[in-house]
Amino acid sequence: MTQEDNLRDADEVNEAALSPAEEARRRKASHSHGHAAGFGEPKARRVNFNPLAREPKSTVQIGDVRYFDGAELSRPLEMPPRVRAIMLAAMAVAAIIGCVFLGQYLDQIMNEPIRQQQALQENLARESSYDFPLLASLMPLSDEEVMGALTEAGYTLYERTPVGTDPDGGFEVIKLPADVSLEEAGLMYVKGIDKLSAADAVKLLKGAWTLTVSRKTGDDMRLRYADFASGTIEKAVQGAMQVEGLENAEVTDSGVDDSGNTYQTGVISTDNGTYNWRVSVIELDEVYDISGLPNTAFYVGIRFTAQA
Repeated sequence: MTQEDNLRDADEVNEAALSPAEEARRRKASHSHGHAAGFGEPKARRVNFNPLAREPKSTVQIGDVRYFDGAELSRPLEMPPRVRAIMLAAMAVAAIIGCVFLGQYLDQIMNEPIRQQQALQENLARESSYDFPLLASLMPLSDEEVMGALTEAGYTLYERTPVGTDPDGGFEVIKLPADVSLEEAGLMYVKGIDKLSAADAVKLLKGAWTLTVSRKTGDDMRLRYADFASGTIEKAVQGAMQVEGLENAEVTDSGVDDSGNTYQTGVISTDNGTYNWRVSVIELDEVYDISGLPNTAFYVGIRFTAQA
């Protein structure tokens, strides 16, 4: 037998001696090689390759189980110093802002009512002259003459309805307290007296009066103001009669009307004519819906009407 025949017989013997497991392994390796060679099948992914990681993850294989290296999970979880400094600064700013808002809120809840009460008492105690005009002396004058007389008296006036704007004649003007500017009063009246605090309402009303002149059904003048000093309705009525020179006038009627006003009426004769007069008083909080107004404050109205 030749040497070539001997080698061929040896190969055949080796092939016959391969175990079924070895044959399966070789077949699988050959199949994988065919895929890698480009026979239309996807290439096998590299073992331990993570496409989201910059580097392959190291693993340890024990038997058929592969374990990933857990060293990265056990490292300390610490943020960079720069990021930590920014976060601490942001937390400090947030804490300061929170303290400021909390302080303002607590101040508004706890101290604002005290400040308002103090301001109310200060405005009630301040000296503010009314300087009431005598309606009997103004009754025979025209609108322009009445307005001229008020201006010459040095009053600070807020014209709610200026002279000449009503086609029927008449006007309405407010005399302001001496310590309240025209601009400040204008803002308060635009806002509405009912919207003011009790302290601001007293500041605006004490020392002020409103004169309304009407010519629609004859000559009619009304003077209205808030009384914070009389203390009782009866004294407020007597005080109103006194400022208009009616303290000795004959009273023809008195009582309480359907609106709750305590009133007195009568007739007065002057060199300029004979006029019907009426004085009425009601609690101030019946006129203005303002919380905190003193219960000894009254709304006073004085009316003069020329007899036909």
